[in-house]
Amino acid sequence: MAWKELISGSFGFGTAPFAAYEPDTDFADRAIREAQEEGATREEFAHEIAEYRRRYYTKSAQVLRDGITADSATLDRLWKVSRYSA
Repeated sequence: MAWKELISGSFGFGTAPFAAYEPDTDFADRAIREAQEEGATREEFAHEIAEYRRRYYTKSAQVLRDGITADSATLDRLWKVSRYSA
């Protein structure tokens, strides 16, 4: 899936939060749009964000939990679903 490949660009540099800066948000918006077009759910997208963080740069369990919490709040703000979509 192409949207999964865009997730890494949504983090900017190693320890940055998900979509923290404008270029990262642009990647995130594109990834979200593509994910929605492919029928992915918000939960699937959130899982991929958490996996990226876990896999590539967060080793501490507490830092991972804090990061996932912050990333989830950002995703909630960015994940827009049209009331008119099928």
